[in-house]
Amino acid sequence: MKQKLLLVAILSFQFLSWSQDYRYTNTLFSASTTLPNVVYGVAPALNGPLYTNESSTSSQNLIMDIFKPTGDTFALRPAIIFAHSGGFFSGNRNVNDMMALCDSLARKGYVTATIDYRLGFSAFDNVPMRGTRAVYRGLQDGRTAVRFMRANAALYGVDPNKIYFIGSSAGSFIALHSIYLDTPAEIPPFTGVTSYNATTAPDLGPLDIGNNLTYNGMPDAVVSMWGAVQSTSLITANNNTPILLIHGEADTVVPFNTGPPFGFSSMPSADGSNPINIKLDALGFTNKETYFVPGQGHELYGTTSGTWSNGTGGNSYWPIVFNKIVQFLWRQHKPIADYSWTPNNLSVSYSDTSTGSLAWWWDFGDGTFSNSQNPTHLYAANNTYQVKLYVENNIKSWDEVTKTVVVTTLSNVAQSQIRFSITPNPSSNSVFVNCNTAFTTLNYQLSDISGKIITANTLSNSANEISLATLSKGIYFMKINTEETTQIIKIIKQ
Repeated sequence: MKQKLLLVAILSFQFLSWSQDYRYTNTLFSASTTLPNVVYGVAPALNGPLYTNESSTSSQNLIMDIFKPTGDTFALRPAIIFAHSGGFFSGNRNVNDMMALCDSLARKGYVTATIDYRLGFSAFDNVPMRGTRAVYRGLQDGRTAVRFMRANAALYGVDPNKIYFIGSSAGSFIALHSIYLDTPAEIPPFTGVTSYNATTAPDLGPLDIGNNLTYNGMPDAVVSMWGAVQSTSLITANNNTPILLIHGEADTVVPFNTGPPFGFSSMPSADGSNPINIKLDALGFTNKETYFVPGQGHELYGTTSGTWSNGTGGNSYWPIVFNKIVQFLWRQHKPIADYSWTPNNLSVSYSDTSTGSLAWWWDFGDGTFSNSQNPTHLYAANNTYQVKLYVENNIKSWDEVTKTVVVTTLSNVAQSQIRFSITPNPSSNSVFVNCNTAFTTLNYQLSDISGKIITANTLSNSANEISLATLSKGIYFMKINTEETTQIIKIIKQ
């Protein structure tokens, strides 16, 4: 009999626990499935390999590889788009770090994509003009990728309102400018028709070119790894997109402070993560996070132009950076769990006060559970309980909170003098309520192990039998109320 009751309790616990997935922070899937060579746009690209002629272009398919959690049936997931490093003259979507980040985050429940964007930077002459145009082309392609993902959200099982962008080095220039260079008035003159060396560079066009132009090309959150922006003057009061800035303070490739990339005086100066953070502070933005590492340089997590520096994987900073990204993105879409409670002797009424929650799992701290939004729970004894509420929202993002709940009866003195008992217990048919003092009437409630009230009625000395015939085998709790006392007694139905 005890084994059967234990099995029921275990199954009840597992039923509730299985729903607590901790998606987006825990690795839930053993693998990711790749959809390769997805064309997300078409644009005129500079002809290589030297990219010296800004007027010599060919139409180029813009390609992304999409990663989805293998076996995942959920179809409303945030998406993350990744842009690789390479200084706008080298690199591709399949470098080590981009592939590892896409795979690892897809296993946590995201849809991820690594993109190729148009390369085209020449440092032989007219460097400010060429650098500006290279970044702008990348910016246009990044926005094209975001629009594509929003437009095809249903196809890939994506929430179109949660499209994030993560860039490394040159990819971070794309990410940062995609949220800070956001109006026609901010578009640099070099992106228009420009004459140089008896050559005319054509107008690169507006911020959004190509397809899906009815969709917003700005990402909903950005992670910038060792990136910079043309100038912090681009950051205005309405540029409050959530951002995580990651940078080594000793970076000599992309400045942590202000200076030319690579330290080359011919390069146009750029503002790195530190002045960006200072500007965001000045604007009073709080939806930002930073991870600045003293003494560390470019691509501090163990890559060189996206390729593992040791040939096998990242260094000791790799898991730190990865976890920073995981936690930052989760905070962008999670609900906020909270609750209040009202005690009534051994019965406690819980009220969900969470923000954005659509599903609830309660652990009452005494081995019982509920998935009601506002449950009332009957405890068996006075005690201090650690009560946890886990909640999820429409995209299965989660949060949880644990509070200490003290349960005491209101009439301890009277209860010490008046005692009730249940006989027989265990029982298969009915039980009798007995008291060590005479009583005229009393009220009782019979609840199951989850706290659900099954029946409530009044008893008297002459009619104190309660039928259990219609109940399933298991554990029940009887709450007995009189004017002097309240008591809880456990009943076992055989």
